[in-house]
Amino acid sequence: MSKVRTASDQTSLTSVVRQQILVMDGLLDEVARNYVLRLHREIGQLARILQRTERASRLTRDQKRDLKKLIEQIGRLQISPEKGRRKDLKKIDALIGKVQSVLETW
Repeated sequence: MSKVRTASDQTSLTSVVRQQILVMDGLLDEVARNYVLRLHREIGQLARILQRTERASRLTRDQKRDLKKLIEQIGRLQISPEKGRRKDLKKIDALIGKVQSVLETW
């Protein structure tokens, strides 16, 4: 009798874990979608800041220096999009943060 109960318990446990994994799969989609949307929003804000700056006036010497540094940093970004790695997303997120920190000082 104990063997039947053990088999039933195992089936129940595996079923619960399988259901939780499926829930986690849905959560992954939602988190990934919202994360990417946030990054796109931040990039859009940065582009608008640069556009306003370009229209408003001439760039100061410091701003030109900042922009040259940003061009270098963005140009050095090395990622492999086809691999879909977390570390590549982290690199992009960190670079967005660097650009934000520079442009916020203007």
